[in-house]
Amino acid sequence: MNALIDKIRPVLLYIVLLNAGLYAGIHLEGILDPIAFGIINLKGDLMPSTEWAAHWQIIDGFMRVRMGVFGPIILCSYVIAILFFVKQWKSPVFWLLLAAFGLFVADIVLTTQQQIPINRYIETLDFKHLTAEQVAKINEMHPQVIKNFQSREWFSILGFVLVAACPFLINRK
Repeated sequence: MNALIDKIRPVLLYIVLLNAGLYAGIHLEGILDPIAFGIINLKGDLMPSTEWAAHWQIIDGFMRVRMGVFGPIILCSYVIAILFFVKQWKSPVFWLLLAAFGLFVADIVLTTQQQIPINRYIETLDFKHLTAEQVAKINEMHPQVIKNFQSREWFSILGFVLVAACPFLINRK
């Protein structure tokens, strides 16, 4: 049985690495191409908040569906890999996976507590008929969204770096 578990561990590790890499890649895209997430416009200027919110309404519409599927897959891959490494709790791989998992959980908490309420509000807006109050609220939310995504970018990229170190340390006890 131990021989089978020893063969499964690296496979699980590479699945987590693939998932963490894809997730970090989404966030790296936001750093490398801020236009993609509506942070800047084509001129390179910070996008006006109402223009950003209209753009964000579209992005959130398709990202919400994808992350509703992809998020649980990432979460499960971490949990299963960590469970397979529990008996090696003294190994660097176990602790790196646990730290990367902690960063992913921090991302989930930040998203759930701060970003999703903003997204839900933006979903309700009709951008052809915005009131002054709605414009003021959008202006207030825009910098918070930028801060949220800067944190999420670091969580995901650092999590990937931690997981990427694991294959090099898998034989260390």
